Amino acid sequence: MNLFTHVISRVSGAFKSSVFLFVALAFLLSLTASLSGFVRPVDGLKSSLWFFLISLFLLKTLTFLKIKNIALVFFLWVCFFCIDLSVQGVLRGFFGANPSPSIIAESLLNTTSNEMLGFVSSQSKPIFEGLAFVLFGLLLFVMPRRFYLQSMIQTVQMLPKWLVMLIISMAVALHFNPTMLRQQPLLRWPVVYIRHLDAQADIQAAQEIRSSIQATQSQWNVSVSPGAKTVVLVIGESDNRNNWSWYGYPRATSTPLLNALNMLGGSTTQLTQAKSEQAYTLPALRLALTPATQAEPDLWRTTPDVFLLSKAAGYKLTWLSNQVAHEGWLSLLGKNADTSVFVNSGNWRDSATTDFALLPELVKQLAAKPVEKELIVLHLLGQHFHYDLRCPKEVALRPYTNVDSDSVMQQMKSQGRTSSIRQSRNEYDNAVFCGSELLSQVLRQLNAKRQGRQLDFVYFSDHGQEVGHTQNYAGHSDASENGFSVPMFHWTNVAKLPAMAAYNQPYSTQYMDHMIQGVLGIKSVWYNANLDPLRTSRAAK
Repeated sequence: MNLFTHVISRVSGAFKSSVFLFVALAFLLSLTASLSGFVRPVDGLKSSLWFFLISLFLLKTLTFLKIKNIALVFFLWVCFFCIDLSVQGVLRGFFGANPSPSIIAESLLNTTSNEMLGFVSSQSKPIFEGLAFVLFGLLLFVMPRRFYLQSMIQTVQMLPKWLVMLIISMAVALHFNPTMLRQQPLLRWPVVYIRHLDAQADIQAAQEIRSSIQATQSQWNVSVSPGAKTVVLVIGESDNRNNWSWYGYPRATSTPLLNALNMLGGSTTQLTQAKSEQAYTLPALRLALTPATQAEPDLWRTTPDVFLLSKAAGYKLTWLSNQVAHEGWLSLLGKNADTSVFVNSGNWRDSATTDFALLPELVKQLAAKPVEKELIVLHLLGQHFHYDLRCPKEVALRPYTNVDSDSVMQQMKSQGRTSSIRQSRNEYDNAVFCGSELLSQVLRQLNAKRQGRQLDFVYFSDHGQEVGHTQNYAGHSDASENGFSVPMFHWTNVAKLPAMAAYNQPYSTQYMDHMIQGVLGIKSVWYNANLDPLRTSRAAK
């Protein structure tokens, strides 16, 4: 106790007069950046924490090395930090979100001098605002420096070694948190470049693998049933079937879709017990879209995915995506399509581009005269966090905003769910409702623009999402069945089939490649009818 009192007495005076003021200034800077729209509030707080920790470490190092021009070095550090925040603001304004590292690097490496001038011209207002923010930050820290800087230096000099080690250990530990690492100002741009190189290497390796697989096409024994056909395959993201009213959820989240299906007629088959084998996108879709299985997960390296099989069968492949175009195997599938459009220009998680941005691109594709065999893939951002960004701002598309007393909220309260998790559920259910509306519009466009031919529509999600169902947590989860439960259905305009049918057996999306081949009318050495839940319906056609 005496040691503790001694330490407190040594640093308390300087601490109160300097560190508190410094923290207040850092908070004011991050608040200004948030209010200006340069960063999201939560990112502003993370940046402030980094600013404080790095400043302490910098001052400790400078005093240890007995650097004389500490004030100048500190000024340059503050300048760098403010410029970093302002650049984030300009990029956020340009891309509509915090762009992913690969997007930034790709843009920098593929921008000509004329394009750079055009960017500066078009973004002159946010660039001016960024410069004003830098000036504000410098004035904020430089003008009152006499009230805190020398006192801060004295405080740092008096800090005991164990406290210094604790601060260093905390800073090191934060580097292992991806979201915190992303806000580390000194490492942001090296990380941007390194991740870009990694992504490029992954894409190159995946391209080489895919090319070697395509060379074996003569061994696939592909055949296809005759007749004109348009197939739309919609790949959802983070969609939990337990939040669909079609599957019994008490909120009417599926109403727009069900209304469209009832209006269109034809035949719908709902898979009531579908599940993904993985709770994350890449491993889940590698199992779903290739012959790879949970038992043999590396088969994707040596066997054709469903899109290579479709092209071998004569299908024209169109890929419309709201996920980014520069991140690995999945984006490679789209970029190798006959036609590919990526509407997401930012980071796929933080992007403000909703899936409704795909509708004009779909309409454009459907306006063209169709070939005999046509496969259109829509890769959605779906219900991925941040849930509030998944839905347009129209009130009608956000029916559960601020709802706090319906049966869902009452149950969550009785389970002890926090207010933030309950808000996440409302935002998630809004995203599910928006997704239902999107699917309804896609179906209506397909039916209107592709008359006189067989139409097939398949929807499934890569994996589910835990949003306060079993714990105070919202996000991907491999510890809850909600992380694996997915919605899935098939619609066709073939009227002689039952209007509404249900496949009530457990079904794993690792066998989706068989179901997709069946819908396309493809037979190959990679098709097993026993793993296709729609085979009975198709036999009746």
